[in-house]
Amino acid sequence: MNLLIDFIPFQTQGGYGGAASFAKAVYDELFATRDADVQVFAAYDATLPTEGRFDCHQLANQWGIRLVDISTMPLAEVISSNSVDTFFIAIGQFYAKYDLRDIKCKVIMFIHDIFDVERCDNRIDLMLSDKFNESSLQYAKRLFNLWSGRWQRQQRKRYEHVMQLFSAANTIPYTVSEYSRSALEYYFPQCANKIRICYSPLKSQEPAVPIEHPKLAQLVQSGKPYLLMLAANRIYKNPSLVVKVFSKLQEEYPDLHLLTLKYGKSTSPRHIDVDYLNDADLEHAYKHAYALVFGSFFEGFGYPPIEAARHGTPTVASNVTSIPEILGDAGIYFSPFYPADLYRALKLVLADRDTYAMKSRQRYEQICKRQRSDLEKLIQAIIL
Repeated sequence: MNLLIDFIPFQTQGGYGGAASFAKAVYDELFATRDADVQVFAAYDATLPTEGRFDCHQLANQWGIRLVDISTMPLAEVISSNSVDTFFIAIGQFYAKYDLRDIKCKVIMFIHDIFDVERCDNRIDLMLSDKFNESSLQYAKRLFNLWSGRWQRQQRKRYEHVMQLFSAANTIPYTVSEYSRSALEYYFPQCANKIRICYSPLKSQEPAVPIEHPKLAQLVQSGKPYLLMLAANRIYKNPSLVVKVFSKLQEEYPDLHLLTLKYGKSTSPRHIDVDYLNDADLEHAYKHAYALVFGSFFEGFGYPPIEAARHGTPTVASNVTSIPEILGDAGIYFSPFYPADLYRALKLVLADRDTYAMKSRQRYEQICKRQRSDLEKLIQAIIL
């Protein structure tokens, strides 16, 4: 059997975020269990960076596979010339710019979410701004792209191209949550009743090593309680609401701190912002946090709450899209549109962290069981 797998997630945006973590977790399991008669090729794009969080050449050497450049010829030709039986696409959205015509082999393809389609429909950008971390020009550009219909035209073209393969007879389509499946079926009814669900597997936990980042080390050593927010440079993660409510909480909780990743600035002496945490330091950040604040307006799956739950760290989370499905009764939920509701939710966890920590640990065990089962089924679908 000849298998072509997808390395593009390791090249897009430096290989950071949930896309790369998902692909790496799937491939770790695949190469731990594959038979000797399965020959594997990896699709990559030589015009994109290859040395981000995961180095494509190092991974290829580690797993004993050959990289195949898909930037120079149609995918159908790549598949034919290498006698590929199955093509696994970890993140279908990343293939919008490639020629997907005439692919005849078995395809297993994931589309994790369609937020770019949904935000044009619900016009959420009209309600989002961040006075601390977004310039007037950036805000105006977002509004122009929405009002002019530019985003909608771009996404319609992008997804119509990708969905032709996603809904093809030779494709087994996957997504990562019930919510994402419902959204795909709502906007692309040609996929109805075909889409399978595989909960995103967690990447392997990093070994315990001393904290490397000096700001994180100082915060942890101080013993001060802190709230943790990740990806705070992305406006759709709702950083402005978190920062705003934290400024109010500072008046009532003099020891409370806020640790943000990539917000770009600190808004007070007790707001600590860091631009990078390696995987081991991120585990430390989860472990020592009083709570994770996950105020996202949208998630196809959402890794951070489960990664936090691995350490018994509670999550105060927005009550939209897939988040309640994944967190279950372990979440302390709030509306991402209302500062007072986040204030209420944070005060709940500040008053009784132990109860929510216990629920987080229980939910982690439940979700891990589902993730393991789904991953085993996915690997079987890939190699059979």
